[in-house]
Amino acid sequence: MVKLIFMLKRRSGMSPADFRRHYEQSHVPLTLRHVGHLLKGYRRNYPQSALFNPSGRQVHLRTSDIEYDAIAEMWLENESDLAEMNRIFNDPEINPLFTADEAEFLEREQTLMIVSEELA
Repeated sequence: MVKLIFMLKRRSGMSPADFRRHYEQSHVPLTLRHVGHLLKGYRRNYPQSALFNPSGRQVHLRTSDIEYDAIAEMWLENESDLAEMNRIFNDPEINPLFTADEAEFLEREQTLMIVSEELA
């Protein structure tokens, strides 16, 4: 199983509510339409607060202190499915759809994608 973790930051000047609404109502359906057949799971997480533990003392952070506005998780069966997903995302007819949609709500250059192996 291959797990992808996306760290997403909202576009400058966009409210967290507008970011979430666009992501859920536009980007998620776009993603599912083009690569949903490859996904074993797709979850979106919206940070509400955080604990930071510097030097053994806990510090509570507000949402505004967290660098990313959403953490998305996708599961794929194997590396072949990951390669196919990348092929689809880079298709000359499909890529502009994602690029245009992401420009509406993301700071694209700050998006972080982590490919990981998930263990139980």
